[in-house]
Amino acid sequence: MRLAFLFAAAILVCLGVPTARAAETVKPIVLVYDTNENPPFTYGVGTDIDSKKPGFVIELIKAAAVHAEIPLTFNRVPWARGLEMVEAGEADGTFMSSYTEERLRYGVYPMKDGKPDAARKLTDLSYWFYTRAGSGVTWDGKTLANLHTPVAATTGYAVVPILEKMGLAVEADPIHMRNLHKLESGDLDAYAELQAHIDGLIKAYPRQFRTIVKLEPALRTTPYYLMVSKTFYAARGPDAERLWDAIGWVNAQPEFIDMVHEKYTE
Repeated sequence: MRLAFLFAAAILVCLGVPTARAAETVKPIVLVYDTNENPPFTYGVGTDIDSKKPGFVIELIKAAAVHAEIPLTFNRVPWARGLEMVEAGEADGTFMSSYTEERLRYGVYPMKDGKPDAARKLTDLSYWFYTRAGSGVTWDGKTLANLHTPVAATTGYAVVPILEKMGLAVEADPIHMRNLHKLESGDLDAYAELQAHIDGLIKAYPRQFRTIVKLEPALRTTPYYLMVSKTFYAARGPDAERLWDAIGWVNAQPEFIDMVHEKYTE
């Protein structure tokens, strides 16, 4: 019953109806997130937010905000632009951000004993390599071999410095579909991307991407977090900590887990 109340109250938060605490003292936290779809974590492309099925991470953050008694607003912008807004303090935070040393220039993660606190993560995601059937490209978990082109990646994503540290040339583009078309056409030999992004697109457009295959094993599996701006944390650190704590709490509730399985498992 408690979590059901949170989901109902979360709708009020996102409509701008404050909770008791928010009505008196707390300004909304302004969060931005990627315009690319990332099912089942976020749904919809562009600036629209589906009120009925926004993605389970959106519902998680909404419920956590109600539990923490902090109002929220959401806006969607291209990922790289969102990071710039957080760095500049133009947005209070962003989410579906993996922890990397490079990203510490943008903002602050939930931490414990000097390390990111996985107990307060949003979820785990995996990057995989994709190629064309018969391309000859191979991946053994350490080395990507038989390449004749740079590796495609999404602009601003955490995989870009990972690929560069592997000694691979990278061609970054912010549009997933465009990267897939480059791969299918043979302009590029491999694409490193989040499975949640790509598997759904391949399934949705089987004729366009009929030759694309995924190489095992996964390149990397890592926790993803809500990251807040340094400006926000300096001014409202306790609110950031309260929201991160609430994310961990909601994520562990059986009612939330059941909702995710019922609503977001296809």
